[in-house]
Amino acid sequence: MKENIKIADFVNDAFDYRKELEECAIKNSVNPYLLEFIANGFVKYETVDSFIDNIDAWLRTIVEVFKEIGFNHETRQLHAVIDLKDQLVIIDDHIREALEYVIQVQQKYGILIKYTSKKFNLDKQTTLLRFFEEIEKFYPKVQDRYKGLGSSSADVSRQTIMDPNTRRVIMVTAEDVETHRKLAMLVGDGDINMKGRKEALMNFKFNMSMIDN
Repeated sequence: MKENIKIADFVNDAFDYRKELEECAIKNSVNPYLLEFIANGFVKYETVDSFIDNIDAWLRTIVEVFKEIGFNHETRQLHAVIDLKDQLVIIDDHIREALEYVIQVQQKYGILIKYTSKKFNLDKQTTLLRFFEEIEKFYPKVQDRYKGLGSSSADVSRQTIMDPNTRRVIMVTAEDVETHRKLAMLVGDGDINMKGRKEALMNFKFNMSMIDN
């Protein structure tokens, strides 16, 4: 990753990096780690034709990562064997468009990230996808989760929302636009609501009392 990057900017820009790669992998039946390197090929060579013109040089840079990989110039098809599964990808505008978000993140930050943690004794360099997979195990875990009031125990309900000393009852009407907007941001679909949730998560201040484990 490039130096002097603000963590907040990186998290905001790369928030959906893993999700986008995994969704693209499912839609195209291709290993997500291979797709990440294909995206990096587009970062280096920009256009489909330029990528294909330089595909042999690109293959030499990743042969240590993917031992069984090759390219058919006639069909423009990349083929590989990863975890004993055949992978077939046509290098065309379709796959470039599908990887557009990943390409944009890599254009700004690169494909590799070096990170350290004294607490967890970490000092390593890896790709962005593997980085996001690895740090997920350090996320705070929610021990108890309930779909609604009816699924929680009486003790939990009293502690959280039914205690007369701490509960608040708020009337919501059709005219209460701001409340509806907040509810839509929390549970609604669409890019605007997803962006709102992302900003809310980034701006939320955690403290030790909020962490279950």
